Amino acid sequence: MKKLFLLLLLTVSVSAYCQTTEKQYYIYNIVSFNGDFDEDGIKMKLDNGVEIKRYRGEKGKKVTFKTPAGALMYLLSQGWEIFMSGSTETGKKGDTETNSYWILRKPCTKSEFDKAVNEACK
Repeated sequence: MKKLFLLLLLTVSVSAYCQTTEKQYYIYNIVSFNGDFDEDGIKMKLDNGVEIKRYRGEKGKKVTFKTPAGALMYLLSQGWEIFMSGSTETGKKGDTETNSYWILRKPCTKSEFDKAVNEACK
């Protein structure tokens, strides 16, 4: 009886492990910021693979954020997730400027992914 139970447990475990899962596809955006932390607010730029432009809301109006954290919370509420973050440095020694960016992604279907790839290629 113990051998039968062990065999059954092993069979179920192996079959669960061997089941294939469907590949997950993602749409990516690279986010960068312009502006200072002042009354004008921070302007967010998006690189969606086709163009780099200032972020606009649903009605086409430019959106300004109080802080990068505010922008991040907004994007997360729209279904995006952080994939990676980093920074770039430009200028010469003693006179450099650092720009931070986030790479965000959102799950999509294979057809949505293929469409984004085709639109991004010249």
